[in-house]
Amino acid sequence: MKLLVKDIIRETHDALSVCFKNGGFFNKVSYKPGQFLTIHVPINGEIHKRAYSFSSCPKTDKDLKITIKRVDKGLVSNYVHDYLKAGDKLEVDKPMGSFFIEPKKDNVKTYVLFAGGSGVTPIFSIIKSVLATETHSKIILIYANQNIDSIIFHKDISILLEQYPNQFSVEHILSALNEENDNYHSGLLSEDLLTKIFTKHNLKFEDHTYMICGPFGYMEKAKELLKLNGISREKIKIEVFKAPIIKLSGKDLISNVTIKTNGKVHDIKVRGDKSILQQAMSDNIPLPYSCRSGMCSTCKATCISGDIKMIEGHFLDEKEVSNGKILTCVSYPESESVVIEL
Repeated sequence: MKLLVKDIIRETHDALSVCFKNGGFFNKVSYKPGQFLTIHVPINGEIHKRAYSFSSCPKTDKDLKITIKRVDKGLVSNYVHDYLKAGDKLEVDKPMGSFFIEPKKDNVKTYVLFAGGSGVTPIFSIIKSVLATETHSKIILIYANQNIDSIIFHKDISILLEQYPNQFSVEHILSALNEENDNYHSGLLSEDLLTKIFTKHNLKFEDHTYMICGPFGYMEKAKELLKLNGISREKIKIEVFKAPIIKLSGKDLISNVTIKTNGKVHDIKVRGDKSILQQAMSDNIPLPYSCRSGMCSTCKATCISGDIKMIEGHFLDEKEVSNGKILTCVSYPESESVVIEL
């Protein structure tokens, strides 16, 4: 399906939103708040696929909107920032992703949402959906950024605070802040600050709906602090935009990886610090993929033999992993030979 770009909205100096017309009556894009859209971007005669979270809300927004932060040396993000314009059309895949909610009007929940930088994008879609649907639920957003100017959706969040004062609260954490006030805190996320925020909002560390999206270090810190307060990893939903750099003791390992797919067999050599999907793409082997961060099942495969390491935060549950299922985008070889099948 191709979507028409209706508008480009500058959110901050390095983040913008791309607004798409949402198809026609018979091919309308349906998505859940928190999911992402994979776009196909033609650059220098090649198609590059990238997944970006919806910042629009399926309950309130007629058009589709994804928000994209410029990444240093990022081929697609820089192209979008510098060249994409209203009137262009882009091929897209169907929305995907496991980081979502399904709001229901009878829900009475407390959502504790941790966002860092552009990680607010799916969180913002979730916030709008909850406020529009669950009149008895409450949301607290704990949002970390470098400074005030880098806060994506700052104005929109302030408007929601005014519209839903009894349901929605936000606590900004800014590493560069000259003067603190009621809900703008200087520094980084810490145990003292999180305890202060929970106390301020009369919250206890209970079975609320916890969701985290942001830079890897921020997400690790949030998970660590929640664990210290009795919230296990299984009770937290996370979204990984970019897989962290994997440092393995066997970083010099060169693994012989055999890939069986569509009746064909491909033999490739993969370094221990490179994902199987990365190397397959480098070797022009057409494996399926979408998000490239372990948050969808597009690249799911089965490890027939050998040892694989997957980064934490992936889409698969423990039962699937124990049965040999892997996601090639976040899977790294740990043995001299590996055989996988798609």
